[in-house]
Parts: sequence; C-alpha cells; structure tokens
Amino acid sequence: MVETALVSSLSYTYHSATEDDYDEMCSFDGRAFGEAWRPEGQAAMKALIDFDRFMLVRSGSELVGVSGCFSQELTVPGGAQIAAGGATWVAVSPTQRRRGLLTEMMNRLHVQSAERGEPLTMLTASEGGIYDRFGYGVATHWRVLRIDRRQAQLRDEFVPVHPLDGGAEIRLTDMTDTSLPDIYDRYRRQRVGEIRRTAAYFELQRVNRGTGVVTAIHPDGYACWKIEPKWNAGHPAHELELFDLIAVTPEAHAALWHTVLSVDLIGPIIGYNSFAVDDALPYLLDNPRAARTTNLNDMLWIRIDDVRSALGARTYGTDDVLVVELADVDGGTRWKVDGSPMGATVQKVRSKPDVVTDRASLGALYLGGVRASTLNAGQRLVARNADVLRRADHFFAADRMPHCATGF
Repeated sequence: MVETALVSSLSYTYHSATEDDYDEMCSFDGRAFGEAWRPEGQAAMKALIDFDRFMLVRSGSELVGVSGCFSQELTVPGGAQIAAGGATWVAVSPTQRRRGLLTEMMNRLHVQSAERGEPLTMLTASEGGIYDRFGYGVATHWRVLRIDRRQAQLRDEFVPVHPLDGGAEIRLTDMTDTSLPDIYDRYRRQRVGEIRRTAAYFELQRVNRGTGVVTAIHPDGYACWKIEPKWNAGHPAHELELFDLIAVTPEAHAALWHTVLSVDLIGPIIGYNSFAVDDALPYLLDNPRAARTTNLNDMLWIRIDDVRSALGARTYGTDDVLVVELADVDGGTRWKVDGSPMGATVQKVRSKPDVVTDRASLGALYLGGVRASTLNAGQRLVARNADVLRRADHFFAADRMPHCATGF
C-alpha cells in the first residue's frame, strides 16, 4: 500500500516494505547507524523481518526514512506474556531533518500496533533524548560488568557438586546446540522484562558473534562467551566477553559462573548485557569487589497505548486500589486499578486521581523497576499525598527487578 502525505510543504510517499526493498533498507540502515552490513548478517536478519510491519518513506525515488516493528512477547510482573510491538530500524536521512518525518513514522507505527491488538510498544534506543516525547519511558537497564578473573572465585559453599559426585553435568558445545531455545524460553517466562527469542533470532546471534564462541550448557541454563587472546609477551591475560548467562535456577546460576571463572589464562571477563541490576553474583564471590559495574544504561523503553489491557495483564505487590490519571497533550484519562498479587481489574473512571503521571513515566513504572517516589522526586509523577505515594511504591513493585538482555 502506498500513501502520499504532505509534510512541511514537501511531498513524501509512505509505503510498506517488500522483499524487493530489503537490500536498499540495509544500505540505508547501515549509513544511519554507522555500520556496514556483512552479507551473512544481512541474510540472517531477513528471516526476522515482517515486511508488512516496515514502513519506507520516499522523496521522489529517494529513500529518506525507515521504521519497522517486530511482533514481540513481553513477560510482565506475575509471569504473564503479553503481545507487544518492538519498534526498530527507526531512522531519517540527514538531508530531511526537522520535516516531521520521525513524528509521522512513529504515529503510524503506534496505530499499527494498536490495530494488531498490542497494548504497548517498546524499543531500545541508540540515543537517549529522542523517545520520551513519543511517550516512551525507561523500564529496564543494562549493566556492563567487568570481573578480574584472577581475583574472583566462588565461595566454597557455592562451588557446585561435581557430576561424578552426583552434581549436574555441564557440557561445552557451540551455539548450534538445539537445547538453547527451550532453556531460554523457560528462563524468559519467569524473568520480568524479558522477551521471546525465535529460532531466527538464535541464528542471527550465531552469525553475528562469529566463530570461536563457546557455549556451556547446564540442564537449567547456559552461558556463551568468546575469548580475545592477550598473551602479553608470555604473561597471558585473555579477555573473555560473556554474551549470555541464562539461568532458570539459582543452582544453575552458580554452576555456570563456576565454569566461566574456571576458564584458564583469563584476565578480565566483560559482559555488556548479561547482568541484571539485581544479579546475585557479587554475593557468591569470595571477593565481591572483583566484580565491578563499569556502566549502567537504559535498555528497554516502553510506551503504553491500551492502558486497560496493559495494567490489567500484570500483578501487583500489594492488595490496593489506586486511581491513576494519564495526563496527555489531548487531555487526561483516569483509570481505577484494583490490583493484588493475584491479578487486577482496570476500569476507566471519573474519580479523583490518587496519582497523576504522563505516558512515558507510566511506561517506566510498568515493569516495577522504577519507584513512583523516584518519578515524584523527578517531577514526573504527582501523588495526592505522602501516604498514597508510599502505597504506590509498594503497589507497582515486582518480585524482582526487571531485566531484558534481548536487543532488537
């Protein structure tokens, strides 16, 4: 379908992408994000693309804008998985700045998600100053952890029992192992903030990570890493990049860390998004200081479109009833949330609000990783009184801090 829109006195055409557009899309995306697509990566990515969900913008025959969406599934507090749009590939040509293209593409993307019955849209942002104005709030964070392998080992009481003595076996293989998707699926269904990984996604990971990736598989988890040799003139301190450490149980978490920390000739271990904010690793080590957070950044941004469906899909930390006013540029709507650890009902009401916030801040609050009192201190949320603010902190809390290690 092709539509013509007049934006800032220039004529642009908007149309859904087709497979014939794919090579041009990848060239445009590479220029926009400063990366050249490798042929094998481009081929693997194609299997993930639903072309009906990708919008191209042209000025004449020139491609000047791209936006897309993946059909995602998000785990929310309480363990439910809900449909969500995953906005991606959003870029505008530098020759077309300040023409309203980004706003128009985002509006169309949100309409498309609503038409598909997705109560929220989410994204990961290359820049932090763009998406708040479109109603997105930071709901999870990614943490860069650096571990000095030479100073880190598990405390004696956490060292796993060896398989010969009855402990779980860990085997070393590669990313083609067919057990990985099932293990990950069990993990993501219990991890608030995590999203589904399809078979095509696993294949893209394998291609992008290249050769030399080692995978350690436990019955309830797995770890993937790659080593960059640093021989240092006979004083080896190789750098181990940890891509994933997925654990369904605390026992698998400790056992996989024992394996990673047992790799020979390693100096630093670096993980760029393998560690949740509440990861228990420092408490397992005999020297907690050996694991240092070197960066903490935004990861998953959420925009809630269907408030009733989104707030009704999750559970809540306490039995309570709060009226939340969503203040938008088009006027506010008020929602009565009657929630508990068992579930919730959500109704549109006219009652006096307990809490007033904007769409982006509601997105930040949604998974329980941001406290209402923090948003209040940042002047993004107003509560009727101090007692209501305290109740809201406990009400919106999740059992664990949300975490998403799946980029898109």
